[in-house]
This record gives sequence, structure tokens and C-alpha cells, in this order.
Amino acid sequence: MSVRRESDIKRALISTFIARTAANAGLRIVYPFLPAISRGLGVTPTAVASVIAVRNLGGLATPLVARAIERRGRRWMMLVAMLAVTAGAILTAITGTFLVAALGIVMVGFAKPAFDIPMQAWFGDRVPYAERGRVFGITELTWSVALIAVPVSGFLIQLTDWRAPFVLVAVLAVIGTLAIARMIDRDHPHEHVERRLQFTPERIRVLLVAFLMCVAAEIPFVVYGQWLEDSFGLSVAGIGTFTIAVVIAELAGEGVVTVIADRWGLRRMVMGGLLVSGVAYLALALTGSRLVVALIVVAVWIAAFEVTIVAVIPFISEMSIGARERMLSWLAIMISVGRSLGALVAQPVFSAGGIALSGVVSAACVVVAALLLLAVSEHDPAG
Repeated sequence: MSVRRESDIKRALISTFIARTAANAGLRIVYPFLPAISRGLGVTPTAVASVIAVRNLGGLATPLVARAIERRGRRWMMLVAMLAVTAGAILTAITGTFLVAALGIVMVGFAKPAFDIPMQAWFGDRVPYAERGRVFGITELTWSVALIAVPVSGFLIQLTDWRAPFVLVAVLAVIGTLAIARMIDRDHPHEHVERRLQFTPERIRVLLVAFLMCVAAEIPFVVYGQWLEDSFGLSVAGIGTFTIAVVIAELAGEGVVTVIADRWGLRRMVMGGLLVSGVAYLALALTGSRLVVALIVVAVWIAAFEVTIVAVIPFISEMSIGARERMLSWLAIMISVGRSLGALVAQPVFSAGGIALSGVVSAACVVVAALLLLAVSEHDPAG
């Protein structure tokens, strides 16, 4: 790898780290404060959960993103996505109307995968597969780093109201947009080349793996704020503080992939994460009213899920080198549909059987995902 290319990759890592942290914060602040947001808007938690389900459909628009990238370039698409994150956060922050706030939340949800596809393709073209686990692991650290906004948001909500976290996200998104503009070179394509993707059995299986593991994770994600309030009596600030443990667990999972995935193998990392998360989902039923036990179980669940999601992205990025954006866009679709389905069923499942039933349903999803992954090799060499 040339010195110039290494320098470009380092600058891109810094700028995308800042921007992606902002975009991820826009997603993450909604989950733990869903009860507070719903009270502030005068609606039920189920109504806000439905907005999350719609927001999570953002990946469905990524085939259009892939086509736009082929015409306008990856940097241009990243900038457009970050401007949408900024606009969505501001829109939610300045309103007290549910429909307007919902529109802002959904905008952020659609902008996030629109940023991820060009970012992942940019690194996929420049970083060798043998080093991709480390580089993609660094970019995925932004998911856990963004969670630092949650405890800050908890205290801001207590000092002001539910809108404060969205103001924080808007400020971070502006900084991220400027970083992308200054640190990544223009890459407008000289000609428009449409790339076609062939759906081989292995590609279909690994996409289904991503779908199922996201359904599994979203079910407890959506209700964990309510669970902590109902079972342990935690306040908004208490939930924010509890979330610090989640940050540590996510950093651990992402760190494991960053450090050892290139040596151990990305497929093996995904499989290990699926099996460990399955055990953790089942263990949710054993927490009872013991906060320390809940903390341990949640930490294991989160760390294992992070291993799977961080490893599956670079794994899939090599499955169609000639149509990388198209393959990554289908990954985004599977993640979006999986999260949306999980968000839709989360409240009914939780209402029917509490966190125990939520864990059982999630565990069943990852078991099926693991069985599908057994039939997938390390990567599909076909273009």
C-alpha cells in the first residue's frame, strides 16, 4: 500500500469516525428515552416504537443510494447524508408536534444507511481483505462511542426537556459534515458505469443471517428502557447511567473484531457472536429484579451482537467485488427490514411475556441464523 493511500485512509477514518458518531447518536438517543419522548409528545410508547419501525426502513432506499454513488461519487453521498442527519435532528428539536418530530426521526434513520454505503465501499476498495476487519472495526466503534450521548442526554432532559438530545445531535452532525468535506477528496466518477449483482445461494444466506440477527437484537433494544423502569425503578438519569455499561460492552465487542478478526476469520467471528448472543438472550429471563445480574446479561448480549454486526460488514464487502455498493445496499436493506420487524413485534412480545419472552424470541432468531451461516464459506470468490 502506497504512502499516499495510507494517508488518505487515515484522513478518511478520522472524518468518517466523527460524522458516523453523530449519525449513530441520532439513532441511539431514541431507544432508552422512548418513554420520556413519548410523554413529551403526548403519545404512547407504542406510537414512538412505530416511528422507530418506519425509521429503520431507511435501508430500503439504499439501491437508489448505490445508483447515486455510481453517478455522483461516494464523498458527495456522504455529505448529502450528513446534511439530512442535521436537518432531521433540528426538525425534531424545534417541534412539539408528534408528526413533525416523527418526520425528523425518520429522516435520520434514512440518512444513516445512505452514509454507510459509500463509506463502506470507499474503504472496501482501498483496504485489502486481510486488513479489513481492523479498519471496519474502527469505523464501527462509532456505534458505541455514540452511546456516550445517552448519559449526557439523560441529564440534559432532566435540566431542560426531551428535545435537548436532538440539539446535541444536530451540533455533532454539523461538525461531522465539515470533517467529511475537508478530509476526503472529491471522487466524482468520470463516467457512469452501472454494476449488476447476481444473487448466489451463499449471498442470499448471508443476507438472511444479517436480517435474523438484527430482528433478534432490536426486540430487546426497543423495550429495554421500559424494562429498566418497570423492573428496577430506574429514572431517566438512571437509565442513562446504566447505558454506560452498554457502551463498555459495545466497545469490547467492536474491539475484539478490530484486534483479532483478521487473524481468526470474519465468518468465525460472526458465528461466535451468534452463539454467545443466543445464550445471553435466554439469560434475560433469569435477571428477575437483580440489577447486577441484568447488567451482566445485557453486557454479554451487547458485546456478542457487536461482534456479529461488525464482522458481517467486511465479510459481505468481499462477496461481490464488482458490485460492492449493490451488495452493501442489500445488506442495509436486510438490516433495516430486520430492525423494523423487530421494532414492530417488540412491544407486543414484551406485553405478552415480559423480557423473558423477548429473549426467547431473539434466541430463536439467532439459532436459525447460525444454521444458515454453516452453509456459507469464508467468501464467495465469484465477482
